[in-house]
Amino acid sequence: MKKFTISMLVVGAIALCGVAMSPLTATADDDAAGGKCFRTKFDTTMTKDACAKGGQGEAKKVWKAFVTEAKKTEATLACKTCHTKMGPEFPLEKDALDHYKKLGGK
Repeated sequence: MKKFTISMLVVGAIALCGVAMSPLTATADDDAAGGKCFRTKFDTTMTKDACAKGGQGEAKKVWKAFVTEAKKTEATLACKTCHTKMGPEFPLEKDALDHYKKLGGK
């Protein structure tokens, strides 16, 4: 019978925790990569509809299309114009909603 050392047990425990935690990590990564939307209150119908249709991936898709079109009016427009941080929750600048409405958003 083999003797187990403390270090072998510690390494085994760490490996076991890593395997047990991997589904949680995968879920969080999937959400950030295009899973469910983090917001529950929506100030725009565009985001609300996109999140209902296809989650964060769909929201990114429609927003990129909106920005592409809005750049015809405001050439310097970028995601960082309205977002303080890019992902996973995409927090907004204070004037983001007003800026969106000036560009024709509803």
